[in-house]
Amino acid sequence: MKKFHELYFQALLNLVDRDKIKKRQLRVLVDPVNGAASELLPELLNRAGVGVVKINWQMNQLPKRAPEPRKESLIETAKEVVRYECDLGLATDMDADRVLFIDEKGQVLSEDLAAAIFVREVLREERGACVTPFNSSGLFRKTVEENKGRLVECLVGPPEISAAVKRSRAVFAYEESGKYFFCRQFNWPDGLLAGLKMLDILAKTTKTLSQIAAGFPVYYQVKLAVECPWEKMPQKWIGKGEKKIIGDSYYFIRASGTEPLIRIFADSPNQKTAKELAEQGKKIVKDYARI
Repeated sequence: MKKFHELYFQALLNLVDRDKIKKRQLRVLVDPVNGAASELLPELLNRAGVGVVKINWQMNQLPKRAPEPRKESLIETAKEVVRYECDLGLATDMDADRVLFIDEKGQVLSEDLAAAIFVREVLREERGACVTPFNSSGLFRKTVEENKGRLVECLVGPPEISAAVKRSRAVFAYEESGKYFFCRQFNWPDGLLAGLKMLDILAKTTKTLSQIAAGFPVYYQVKLAVECPWEKMPQKWIGKGEKKIIGDSYYFIRASGTEPLIRIFADSPNQKTAKELAEQGKKIVKDYARI
């Protein structure tokens, strides 16, 4: 019987065009933060036919960056992408269900932008429902609608996303933490699969990742939080929360499920509007909860 990881590699590699990926002669920097993907991710990419540069990959060492892959924690990783002249950088979290992408210029793509790139490609092959939590960027909504998909919004969290995927028979889903669900293959996020899918997209074009990203509009998000004692937490913001859409912008108010906080999200293609909506949401929270 084949080892589990061999079956896993085979399953993932069968979902992309390895010949095209190999022909493109891509070089990828991987930063698995000394976690679960430290050995698997470089091996998988080697089998896909790309050159691999590894950092933060020794499993017997402590990571040199925060385990959560965010733009602010990947400053040094992004510099290494440029230093080694890589076409793409992949940075996962410790268990590799999350991944962030870095272009050849050292720019960390927002999770929403990566999702927009993915969903456009998915909808070109099969139209259908696309799931995301209520607090995701309007960029995702715009991309889904422009490519004849159907947006399905749900509560925050992978269990809620998976349940919505099943109900809607979705073709794609994502969470803004860097979790991407390729639902026709698996109903869970897999950073290694997402990395392969991004390589597959690059292999279908002569464009660089920065050039692909430049084809999407910029959306701005502002996130605020207001402290609120549990005993004063307004019921209407627990769970689903409240979302107000204003044209191509919105604000979203939701109580944290783990901290005595009420979170305010604002999103707009206009940076000033995003800031104003966030402050508007904050005022609503303070006035309503009297805090």
